[in-house]
Amino acid sequence: MHSTLFTAALPLVAGAAAPDFELAQRDGRRVRLSELRGQPVILAFYPADWDPARADQLAHFNGLVSQVPGIDAELLGISRDGMWCDLAFAGGAERVPLLADLDPGGSVAASYGVHGGQAMFVVDARGIVAWSHVGPAGSSPSSSELVAALSALAPRADSTAARIPTRREFVATALAAACALTLAPHLARAEPLARSLSAPPPPDVAATRVTLRVNGRTLTLDLEPRVTLADALREYAGLTGTKKGCDHGQCGACTVHVDGRRQLSCLTFAAMHQGHEITTVEGLAQGESLHPMQAAFIKHDGFQCGYCTSGQLMSATALLKEPCGAADADVRECMSGNLCRCGAYDGIVAAIQDVRRSA
Repeated sequence: MHSTLFTAALPLVAGAAAPDFELAQRDGRRVRLSELRGQPVILAFYPADWDPARADQLAHFNGLVSQVPGIDAELLGISRDGMWCDLAFAGGAERVPLLADLDPGGSVAASYGVHGGQAMFVVDARGIVAWSHVGPAGSSPSSSELVAALSALAPRADSTAARIPTRREFVATALAAACALTLAPHLARAEPLARSLSAPPPPDVAATRVTLRVNGRTLTLDLEPRVTLADALREYAGLTGTKKGCDHGQCGACTVHVDGRRQLSCLTFAAMHQGHEITTVEGLAQGESLHPMQAAFIKHDGFQCGYCTSGQLMSATALLKEPCGAADADVRECMSGNLCRCGAYDGIVAAIQDVRRSA
């Protein structure tokens, strides 16, 4: 493929060869699209400040993929490392390049038939456009259109097609579709304000690179220093099992483990925990095997609405390694920092005592 840019009157569609181009990354390194051949690449013609690792895109990804027959690809987390998106799945991880610093009104956009507005392309391992969405700012494809496109691209072992898309290409397309579905309303709301300003205001606090060890995995996130651990886990890492109740350290719903000890994640900054081992409720189970405390909560009906349950579980499992008297009253005292509006305390205490007796 040559590197000459050309002007396309219409947006490129699936099956078209993707024009080559060179892009300067934020770290100063220059990358050509052709250098990434052999793997799927996502091209995003959106404003440079959007984040492809937003937690709501995780929900959109899983919602779309769940409607595609024969595909088992539940996404557990999204993180960003430069131009790479790290996608965590129950059965392993995928790493997909996402070129996001693309000006919708620039020369690269013109070569793809994007003239302002917004667009998303997935280029397959051969350099061919596998999927695209192009539209005005604030537009969004319908969920039914996205499911139909994903179904057509889903890898099938019994297919007789000349070339079967790989699981990685399918996952990249699903992520791009989730981004397109999630981002459009956000941009539509922001567009009137953006038009009224001659230039965007600078951020109040500059973001910094933070590396966290969460559930045995290393996550690299760009965070403002004031981002709490709770927000980093929920909004940036996509681990929404950690709940925000009061956001003032009074209810215990946000409890996680830091180096094995319970911690209210809404009262501590994420940047303070580099080099620490963090465990969230998603990290309690081992594959399909529940932690004994999770199984005991089910056995003894230790929850009703479930909103506080993740925090209750994290405190209960930490309690097993803490000095605590043998009586039920002692357990209630040790668990007093976790509130349950439904009043499921009897079941919670019974579950904890069951596990303590079995240990």
